[in-house]
Amino acid sequence: MTTPARIRSASVTLAGTAALAALASFVPSTASAADYDMDCKLLLCLPGGFPSGCSDAFDHMMDRLRDGKSPIGFCAMSNGAEYDAYDMDYAFKSPATPAGWECPEGKHLYHRTSSDDNGWRQTVNTFCYDTAYSHTGWTSDEGYSTVTTYTNKTAPQRADAWVNLTLETDTPQAYSQGWQKFDTGRGAPVTVRYTD
Repeated sequence: MTTPARIRSASVTLAGTAALAALASFVPSTASAADYDMDCKLLLCLPGGFPSGCSDAFDHMMDRLRDGKSPIGFCAMSNGAEYDAYDMDYAFKSPATPAGWECPEGKHLYHRTSSDDNGWRQTVNTFCYDTAYSHTGWTSDEGYSTVTTYTNKTAPQRADAWVNLTLETDTPQAYSQGWQKFDTGRGAPVTVRYTD
């Protein structure tokens, strides 16, 4: 049984609020989030999924990811020391792997990669679909063959950057929203087709 979206959203919001309160204790209480540098603001915004007021932090992270850097750089506390009470995992996913794509909930991902004869160019065929039906039959050209039909095909979303931030590690306030996936818009070294 799945948790209704409203309950899941409220749980994430409450957990995120506790983590943000813990992080806020490391910066001057009189400062606003806009006063912190962008890397510190990222630590505040990323766990909450970039709520209102965080678009500049999101843009900063995307610029770093497009440059192949880690999502967050140096965040200075009020005493000038680096805030490091967090764990950051991140990975870049190739469009040539299924992990580099996301389909809406309830849809399945079709993903097939092929290479040209000399292996210099890869082509990725990918799409999201509801249901697949296979039909086996006889044709004079191919004999017995199986054809698969896919219903309600749509283009998948690229998910080339995966980020998992855990704040306040090894404390009761530890919080992670889990892996978040982003489309950085980085150029793909493969040809992508959204049909088979």
